[in-house]
Amino acid sequence: MLTREKYQEEIREVIDTAVCNHATAFNHDYCFDSVISDEDNKIRIVIKFCNTIDDVWPEALAELRKISFILRCTPLLVGERTRKHTLQEGVVYTRGNIAAINLTTLQRMLVERILPYLRTRKGGIYVKLDRQQLREQREARNLSRGDVAEEVGVSRRAIYEYERGMMNPTVEIALRLEEMLETRLIEPINPLKFDAVAQEDPAICEREKPTRLCQEVDMMFSRLGLDSTMTSDAPFDMLTSLHNNVVLSCLRQSIKLIDKHRLIFLARLSEVLDEHPAIITSEQPSTKSKDGIPVVSIKELMSIQNPSELISLIQERRGT
Repeated sequence: MLTREKYQEEIREVIDTAVCNHATAFNHDYCFDSVISDEDNKIRIVIKFCNTIDDVWPEALAELRKISFILRCTPLLVGERTRKHTLQEGVVYTRGNIAAINLTTLQRMLVERILPYLRTRKGGIYVKLDRQQLREQREARNLSRGDVAEEVGVSRRAIYEYERGMMNPTVEIALRLEEMLETRLIEPINPLKFDAVAQEDPAICEREKPTRLCQEVDMMFSRLGLDSTMTSDAPFDMLTSLHNNVVLSCLRQSIKLIDKHRLIFLARLSEVLDEHPAIITSEQPSTKSKDGIPVVSIKELMSIQNPSELISLIQERRGT
C-alpha cells in the first residue's frame, strides 16, 4: 500500500505532466488540494485527493461543491479505493454528488484525453447511451420500443427512458442494443461535466459561527451590493462575487496571524483561476501587500463607495 508521501508524489507527477497551470498544496484541513485550469480558462477543476474516497466527510464534500460552484469550477474526487473495494480504471464513482475517479483515470483524461465509459450506481455499473442515435436507429428499422425491449431483455418502459436520457443501461444491455441495431451507442462519460448538485445545505455550510470580523466584512460587502459566502475548510475565509470575478479573502485581526503556506497557496490558486486574492485585517497594516496578496484594512473598506473602487484598490496593490 502506498504511503501518503509516495501517493502525493505520484499525484504531483501526473499533474505536472498534464498541465502547467495548477496550484497544489496538500492540507488535510482543506476540502480541496488542487485547482487546475487550461490556457483558455475553459477547464477549471477543484480536486480533493484522498486514498479512500469514503473518508471525506459530508461537510467537506458540501464545502467542495459550494466553493466550486462560486468559482465556476468542477469539483472532483480522486482516490484509489472505497472502504470495501479498489477503484477501477475508467469507472466514474459518486460521493456527495461529486464525481470520483482514480489517479490513472485522471491521468488518461488530462494527458491522453481519454474519457471513462463506465459509471457506478446503486445496483451495478452502467454506461451512457447516445439517446438520439438509439431512437433514430430504432425508427429507421421500423422497430417499436416493445420490439427492442423484447430482443434485449428489458421492459418497454426502460427503452423509453433510455431514449429520454433518464435511465442508463448496464454494460450487458448496452452491448445487446449495439449488436441488435449494428450501431455504436455507448458514449464516454466526462467527469468534468458531471451532474453535481450546485446548491448547498445551509445547515452544513454554516456549521461554524462566523467571527465578528467575518460578520463586519460581510456587512460592508453587502452595503456595496456584493454577495459573500463564508467558508470553513479552505485557504480563504470568504468568497465574494465581484462583476465577472471572485474575491478570495483571508480575514484576520492581524496579518501576522496568517500562515505563510496558506498565503502562498492562496496567491497561486488566485493566479491559476484568474481571480482576486485579498487579506482583510482589523489593524492598520504597515504594508499594502503580503506575498503578492493585496492587504485592505477595515477602515479602508468602510470608505469604499462602490465595487469599482474595490476592484481598483485590489488591482493597484496586487504584487506591490
